[in-house]
Amino acid sequence: MFTKTFKSLSQDQDRWLDICCLFGLGIGILLRLSQYLSNRSLWFDEVALGLNLLDRGYFELLDALDYNQAAPPLFLWIEKLALETWGSHEYALRLFPLLGGLLSLGLFYQVTRQFASGWSRPIAILLFSVQGYIAYFASETKPYSWDVAISLLLFTALTSINTLKPSHKQLFIAGILSIFSIWLSFPSIFILASVEAVNLLKLQPWKTSWQSLQTFLRRRIPLYSAWLISFGGLYFGIIRKTLSDTGLADSWAGRYPDNFWDIGWLLDSFGRFFYRPLGFPGPADGVAIVAFITGCILLYRTAKLRLLYLSSPLIISLLAAFLHKYPFRERLILFLTPFALILLAEGIVFWLERWRKQPRMLSLISILMATTLILMPLWRGLHGTIVPTSSHFDHVRPTIEYIDTHWQSGDKLYVLPGAQLQFEFYNRRIELPKSEIILSQLQNIGIWKVSDDDLEKHYQELDRLKTTELQNQDRVWVLLARKQPQSEEAIVEQLNRLGTMKERKQYPGAMVGLYDFSS
Repeated sequence: MFTKTFKSLSQDQDRWLDICCLFGLGIGILLRLSQYLSNRSLWFDEVALGLNLLDRGYFELLDALDYNQAAPPLFLWIEKLALETWGSHEYALRLFPLLGGLLSLGLFYQVTRQFASGWSRPIAILLFSVQGYIAYFASETKPYSWDVAISLLLFTALTSINTLKPSHKQLFIAGILSIFSIWLSFPSIFILASVEAVNLLKLQPWKTSWQSLQTFLRRRIPLYSAWLISFGGLYFGIIRKTLSDTGLADSWAGRYPDNFWDIGWLLDSFGRFFYRPLGFPGPADGVAIVAFITGCILLYRTAKLRLLYLSSPLIISLLAAFLHKYPFRERLILFLTPFALILLAEGIVFWLERWRKQPRMLSLISILMATTLILMPLWRGLHGTIVPTSSHFDHVRPTIEYIDTHWQSGDKLYVLPGAQLQFEFYNRRIELPKSEIILSQLQNIGIWKVSDDDLEKHYQELDRLKTTELQNQDRVWVLLARKQPQSEEAIVEQLNRLGTMKERKQYPGAMVGLYDFSS
């Protein structure tokens, strides 16, 4: 009787766990679809990649990209195909990233079945589904959502061959996935290296018989050879050229530690990781760090191998940063988020299970911290699903559409630097007359704060234009983007000193004004 009762209770708990997991997946799907369908404008980085796709053929995309961009070849080719098939529209360019984001949800669901225990599983799925930074990249024309999907796919494939004699079918699948993954996701090599390193530590083939070692090598060497050939072709054919012909290497220089003993950099980077890409704003990021460490300690005591698998991608990525080979920053390490969230969820569950324990005050604090880490992202995720426009920024497309709708013969358009790349992309669709467009020759001035020197240069350029291209012009459109409100108002004040504003339309991160410069 007692056995039947215990079995019934266990089945009830499993059923509730599955229901909560599916609830989390459902929110994740809705959030990603809502963000995608909200159809925000392509922002600066997206149009930079989009212009490369528009202006280059498939083989030309293998060269170093313009505008300081870089993306894996397979990703670029799929995006190019989407662009040629459906046109240079946001839905077309973001469809493949959306598929990566949706696939990641299903793959993470599978990974948690093996590497998360009890209630940590639905909590990890919920956090993965609703965290804004993870969900956001499922609708951006960048490869980061596929970095996550490929990481989970390889993680699943490689942990399934953690035996001395995996089947030829398993090895073939792992090999094919690895070869293509390397060309679709730059950080995939870190997953291959980290998970296989843990496999080797678990199997310790060097301690087996000579016959078993020979069998192991015969099955593994072709797999390793495929990895090396694929990665070697990518590195020497694409990556090395990209690093030498773009400014990416210089822009990453400040993101590396000074030396192997740079503990300050390590602590700072570890802390930043919980803000971006994990998505916990301060001071919740500090609470998340404690939960993560708690989860690591718990697994160290109860499931060391699980801890080793989940933490190995993080360790390998940090090692690459110390070797100055890959920056440990923000979206570039988005692929690490699934593994970190499982460890963090383990810590949250440990805190929640303290509710009956003494001292009571410590239990209450633990529960408060745990619920904060769950409810804060959940609220933000639900809000982002219901009001997807709340995450819009650099929303330049409607400004250009507004200008096009209200354009009159004789109008001029003055485009400030922060909006020029987006204008170039969107004007290929709208086709405002190029002879009536004036591009500012200034360097892009501060997004957060505009200096007095920058404002003076802007004033001088406008004053010169009033006596040349804009002389006696009573209808001049001014397009401004990529500015915080304070910087935008400082520039508008300069415009108002030289002309009369007739109208002004405001969009998230973008503004268009109509001015009379005839007086």
